[in-house]
Amino acid sequence: MSDYVWESVEIKQSARRAGEAFASVGQGRISLNADACDLIENIYECEYVEVNKAKKGTSTIIGLRFTKNKTSKSLHATRRKYKGELVDGVNINSKQLIKIFFGETKENITSRYPVEKVDGNMLAINIEKEL
Repeated sequence: MSDYVWESVEIKQSARRAGEAFASVGQGRISLNADACDLIENIYECEYVEVNKAKKGTSTIIGLRFTKNKTSKSLHATRRKYKGELVDGVNINSKQLIKIFFGETKENITSRYPVEKVDGNMLAINIEKEL
């Protein structure tokens, strides 16, 4: 081993709650981190989400409007769990939703995208800007 030249490797770890609101998208789900959920007051009281989209030129943004009422267009939003305990964060499980916006590309990988508040009960995911 004495003939090897050793170098230090800088590894950037990603904290679970780094102060940045983001959505992890892939494998049939959108997962909002705790900071994204903090943007909407009482988000955990909303069991459903209606999906919207906004276009500007060729760019598309996903809108998630949280609601307490089920409609024909809503999806179930579930509180995240870790080791059986509720934790901050929301999952929206829908393979069809992921396929509509990403095609088949997110079947085996997950990517993060920034999240912003649109209004009192709506968040926007900028799927044009991967983190």
